[in-house]
Amino acid sequence: MKKILSILFLIIMMAFTSLGRQNNSTEMLDWNSIRINNKLPLVCKKLDLIKLLGNPDKIINPEYLDICASYFEKDFNYLVWGDCKFESTNSQAVISSVDIESGIIKLVSPLITLDNSVTFEKIKRVFPNSAKYAKELIVEKKGTVLSIKLASSRKNSDDGWLLFFKAGKLVRVDYWIAC
Repeated sequence: MKKILSILFLIIMMAFTSLGRQNNSTEMLDWNSIRINNKLPLVCKKLDLIKLLGNPDKIINPEYLDICASYFEKDFNYLVWGDCKFESTNSQAVISSVDIESGIIKLVSPLITLDNSVTFEKIKRVFPNSAKYAKELIVEKKGTVLSIKLASSRKNSDDGWLLFFKAGKLVRVDYWIAC
């Protein structure tokens, strides 16, 4: 069942990639401007992240997980707080997936703060072109959600942000890297 969900998620993300290429808008949520809880950059020292969030609930070795892409080119683990995941080497950590509903983490940019008060209506006002391409999909632990993809920089790239909404409220943000 997990493998089927992974394959389905991969197919949906490939569709999002092609939609992202069709959407020639300049809307983006700049990777370099975002701070975790308005304190740390998205790529930070592992110890600084632990100092900010406390000890992780668990550390997962992704060796047996079906992963198609990683931020790091070398071995890494996942640091997990609730349903928030960060990829981590011995010294660095980088955002992977943030459960916004939990309220543990908010992503702060000059354009918008992504926290549990954000609605799809607000996102439509800030990113109207990207919101036009919103799609429904099923996400593990969240069920059926509405999702949009935003660029993470001005360079032509398939990676980006996936914002997931349930009942009109932001519930999760993923940094997605194409396979």
